[in-house]
Amino acid sequence: MLFAHSQKDRDTLRRVHVRQLFVVRCPVKRTANDVLNFFLWLRQRGPDLLPQGKQDDTYRRLKGDLDGLYLNE
Repeated sequence: MLFAHSQKDRDTLRRVHVRQLFVVRCPVKRTANDVLNFFLWLRQRGPDLLPQGKQDDTYRRLKGDLDGLYLNE
């Protein structure tokens, strides 16, 4: 019997995948500018990987997903 993943599980998997992609795309020093560039890249190439919610909150929520992986300047 197959079980459907809960929304929380899907969001956790999405977050893990996004963090991995960010590290691969920006392997050295990662800054807030890299987060913005990554956001713009995701919007074009993988919009399904962006956090769901209001359009205005998407970038802020992505920054939260990537917390600890980049330097706040």
